[in-house]
Amino acid sequence: MIEGALAETLYRWDADTHRAIETRRHPRAAGAVSSYVDASRSAIHRLGNPADAAARAVSLHVYGVAGEQIATHVNDLLAA
Repeated sequence: MIEGALAETLYRWDADTHRAIETRRHPRAAGAVSSYVDASRSAIHRLGNPADAAARAVSLHVYGVAGEQIATHVNDLLAA
């Protein structure tokens, strides 16, 4: 986090029901580092402004995945 605050929600993938289950929430203030995870369904998370946020939030996202694998949904890694 560069400025302000965000709320991070982490999920686990339930293969039986094919859905993400919320596991925990963390506040992320300026200077905090968000989750580090490998690219898979274990990486499901959401960042958003807390309900009581009065100021803007600025965050930096760094991905170590090939650009063609990044999408707006779960990033499944498939064998070639």
